[in-house]
Amino acid sequence: MSRCSTLLMFALVAFVSIGTTFGADDAKPKKNQKKNANPGIFGQVMKLDLTEEQKAKVVEVRKEFGPKLAELTKAVGLTKEDRQARMAAQKEAKEKGLQGKEMREYVAAKAPLTDEQKEAQKAVTQLNGKIREKLASILTDEQKEKLGLNKKKPGANKKKKAE
Repeated sequence: MSRCSTLLMFALVAFVSIGTTFGADDAKPKKNQKKNANPGIFGQVMKLDLTEEQKAKVVEVRKEFGPKLAELTKAVGLTKEDRQARMAAQKEAKEKGLQGKEMREYVAAKAPLTDEQKEAQKAVTQLNGKIREKLASILTDEQKEKLGLNKKKPGANKKKKAE
């Protein structure tokens, strides 16, 4: 009887120790996995020194625009390799001193998009503009300066000159 109970006790201890060993791996976050990731402009804004009221308003903006932005970004359909190629092309363009339209043309030549991807990217850019406007209305001038939201849009003065 004692031999049987000793064997059962040993089997139970072995079973529990193996289970906790394998279960502990699941609890650890993966190396590339970020906790509470804040993508894009929302992450940048949350890094600022915001008041509680500002934080609440930013969360509202994120709830309003976040799902639509994620949907549009997914519609662009860039793979990891595509994004890496575009980032490499942007880096090359910066090193060559290209800016604005010249930079965009350089990147488009090095890592072209399909027509569908271009349309989706245009929609993402427009939505990002709306998000930036909303966030700018929440932030102080100093906070806007830190994020670069005070910069005028390229070509903003061209329309006035044309009239």
